[in-house]
Amino acid sequence: MKAKRGVSKVDVMIMLAIFAVLPAVFIPVWNRLNRRSSSVHCGSNLNGLGTAFFVYAHDYDGWYPQLPGTGPWEKDLGFDYDMLLPDFSPDGAQGSTPRSVTASWYMLIREVDVSPKSLVCPFSDQTAFDGRNPGNLDIVQLWDFGPTPHRHVSYAMHNPYGRFPAGSRNIASFAVAADMSPWFREGDIQPAGAKNAPPQVIDFTDPTTWLLGNTLNHTRLGTGPSDGQNILFADGHAHYETRSDVGVRNDNIYTFWPTEDSPTEQDRRGGAAPVDRTPDNDAKSEEDSFLVL
Repeated sequence: MKAKRGVSKVDVMIMLAIFAVLPAVFIPVWNRLNRRSSSVHCGSNLNGLGTAFFVYAHDYDGWYPQLPGTGPWEKDLGFDYDMLLPDFSPDGAQGSTPRSVTASWYMLIREVDVSPKSLVCPFSDQTAFDGRNPGNLDIVQLWDFGPTPHRHVSYAMHNPYGRFPAGSRNIASFAVAADMSPWFREGDIQPAGAKNAPPQVIDFTDPTTWLLGNTLNHTRLGTGPSDGQNILFADGHAHYETRSDVGVRNDNIYTFWPTEDSPTEQDRRGGAAPVDRTPDNDAKSEEDSFLVL
C-alpha cells in the first residue's frame, strides 16, 4: 500500500508564489471597479442635478442657478453664509459683494430642495454638507455649504458670473456642469502639471495629451490622469465622455477660448487654462463652455 505523500517544500513555495501574485492581479481590477462604480454614481448625481436645473430655470426666467447680485466671481462668498436677510438690491450691502460658484450650487438646495449628497462624488475627498451652523438655521436658509464650502462640492459648473451665463436657451450640446475641472482643487486654481502629468491644455492633434485634460474625480487621491468624466449637457442629460473637448463643436469644457475673434480649432478644443478669476478668464461665446468652481 502506497504511503500518503505530505506537502513538500516545493508545494509550499508554489502556493506562496501564487498568493504573492494574486494581489497584483486583483487589486488593480478592484480599483478599476471602484472607479467605475464611482463614475456611475456621479452620472446619476448629474442627471438629478440636470432636472433641478430645469426646475430652477422655470422659476428664474430660464437662467440656471446663480447667486443674486452683481458682485465679481471669487473663491469665497463676500458675506456670512448664515446671514438671514442679505440685501442684493443694486444699492444693498450685498448687492456687489463677491460671489462664489459654490453659492450658486447652493441655490439648488435653497430653491429646489436638492440634497447636499447629490453634490459629492464618492471617490473624491469631498464630504456631504451636514447643514450644521452656529444659529441652528434650517439648511434652506443658508447661502453656502458652511465655512469650508469647497469641501462639499465635487462638480464644476459653467461660470455663472461671466458674460455668458448658462440657461435653458443654450443648445443641447452645451456643457453646463461636470465632474470637477482638473484646474481646480479645493477651490484653488491649479497650475499646469509637469510634463505628462495633469492638468494640461490638450493638443487635439496629439492623442497622448487627451487624457491629461480630464477630471481628477475618479482617480485615487486626485492623481491622474483619469479615463473620462460625466458631463451634464444643456438638454438635461448626463453622459460619460473620455475626452474634455466634447462641447459645442468640440469645445473644451474645462477651458475658455483665448480669443473671441475667429478662434482656431485648437482654441476651441484646447483652449486656455484659467490662472485667476478676472474677467479675462471667462467664456468668449455662448458656445464656449467654461466649467469652474
